Amino acid sequence: MRQTRLPPNTRLVLVLFVSLAASAAVTWTALRPAEADQPFRSIAELGHVFWIQIAVGFGALSISGWVWALRPRDTATRLFALSGLATMAFTYAPVPWRFGIAPLSDDVVTALSMTNSIGASGFGIAMIALFLIYPGRLPARRILAIGSSLVFGLWTLLALAGVPRGGLTNVHTITVLEMLAICLAAGAQMIVTGRDPRARAVAVWFGLAVLFGAGGFITMTAIPAMLGHEPIIEAHYSFAFFLLIYIGVAAGLRRYRLFDLGDWAFRLLFYAAGALILLAVDGVLISVVSVEPGPAFALALLAVAFVYLPLRDIAAQRILPRPGLREDELFRAVVDIAFGASDRTRNQRWRTLLDRLFEPLEIVEDGLFDGEPEIRQDGVEMRLPALTGHPGLMLRYPWRGRALFSPRHLETARRLIELMAHAEKSRRAYDLGVAEERSRIARDMHDNIGAQLLCALHSGDRDRKDLMIRETLTDLRDIINNAATPGIDLDETLAELRVETAERLSAVGIGLDWSNQIGQAPDLSTPATHGLRSIIREAVSNVMRHSGASRLSLALRRAGGMAALEISDNGHGFDPASVTSGNGLSNMQSRTAGLGGQLEYESSAAGTRIRVSFPLETPPGGQR
Repeated sequence: MRQTRLPPNTRLVLVLFVSLAASAAVTWTALRPAEADQPFRSIAELGHVFWIQIAVGFGALSISGWVWALRPRDTATRLFALSGLATMAFTYAPVPWRFGIAPLSDDVVTALSMTNSIGASGFGIAMIALFLIYPGRLPARRILAIGSSLVFGLWTLLALAGVPRGGLTNVHTITVLEMLAICLAAGAQMIVTGRDPRARAVAVWFGLAVLFGAGGFITMTAIPAMLGHEPIIEAHYSFAFFLLIYIGVAAGLRRYRLFDLGDWAFRLLFYAAGALILLAVDGVLISVVSVEPGPAFALALLAVAFVYLPLRDIAAQRILPRPGLREDELFRAVVDIAFGASDRTRNQRWRTLLDRLFEPLEIVEDGLFDGEPEIRQDGVEMRLPALTGHPGLMLRYPWRGRALFSPRHLETARRLIELMAHAEKSRRAYDLGVAEERSRIARDMHDNIGAQLLCALHSGDRDRKDLMIRETLTDLRDIINNAATPGIDLDETLAELRVETAERLSAVGIGLDWSNQIGQAPDLSTPATHGLRSIIREAVSNVMRHSGASRLSLALRRAGGMAALEISDNGHGFDPASVTSGNGLSNMQSRTAGLGGQLEYESSAAGTRIRVSFPLETPPGGQR
């Protein structure tokens, strides 16, 4: 029959119930009166030391039990929960005779003392076994786990029995050696997890927790007691160090924000080191150099500020991986990517930049992902969205598998994508400008150059033909360069166009009626002059090629700030509903739009009429 598993919430409730029940029972023994007919003591009489031990015991079992409730089948979490029980045992056992006033029998005191010693030893055995198998699996871990359990377990039992006699029977000696074994196991984890960044992040966090928790308890309490000296911090105070171990181990077992563990560990380690250096320098200056306390503390601060902090920054640059490009180098690289010659070149440069920044072992395409950059797999992967011309990418195992992606790296990726988007936008604007310039040159080539060459082709005068070809070459250079010259006189432009148009039409036997009633008009810019010239030339060319007309009329007048141009012929016309606009008509419409005006046309069997209106003044905001 299949066994029903309890849900995590139920297991957690059971753990909390056991913790609260044990805490209530211990508190009851401390409050119990010395005589049955006396009232219970007040909680306020217990003092802060009592609550420190209760907090450590309750916190150890609750934290370890919470991790076990989430992963009950994991050997590591089972060992962690076992260590929590052991910690509650050795912190709660001394409470009845240390804080209680009710008399206890010798047997009860002996049992409580044995519980305290076994709990302290059991904590060390469970933690040693845990650090042998997690986050990496050490060589010969089973032998080491069984051996350490037998050695420390039998040693504790013999010590409780008083065999052998002397310093070896001191429980503090066993505790110190167990703590040293935990430190060695944590150090070995740093070595065996070198190729797995996630496991290494856990190992770093474990090492930090052991350094501050176990190291603090050993140096402040256990070693002085083992050597027969007064502890620097009393045992009931130094129990608080065990909470540091449980918080750190719980974070590692839950793999909580692994990508941040390295940064957190570094900051905590170097903040603590800075504080210790400050105290050590201050103590040396006072006790050895005989400096007054005030100046000694000031000198110690200067030493930390000008010696330790710069060295810490150098160490941070070597220990914590950071993107390997400066801001100016990053900007140049993004510009090079955006203005690459082809999509293939830009994609290759994009991948090269990401490799230089994060040194991932793998960069694989991730389809059309277009969300925000995100960290996945506890920092092993970073997902980047698709950009214009670039597919979404997945970066795996940064810094050749030596570290994890962190929020700092995610912020770098966000800024990089913003730069890429801005550069791509600039490139698109540049490409659009290039396309528009090419279109302008193509229109000018079709309208101006085509019309002038057609006129030269029909000219019977050799000298005149040569002159028109030379003018065409001049216009060609002007079209290509489009020099930003000052405004061109409109009357002069119209006069030149009248002579040119008359000659062109005369060569094919078409008469011209020219009417200019525009009066005193402002100068036109070079682009506007080209536009007006192109419209008239294109209209004349269409009449010469398609209309079969014998006469063309051109009238130009002014209405306020607007110019009205009307071109009509007496040809056979065309059906506006059925004709397909070629380059001629579409170019005239495009030129009119460039002048900021409007074009209308109508055609019938009696001829064709084109009306163009455009402003003579430059529109507000700049050029047309």
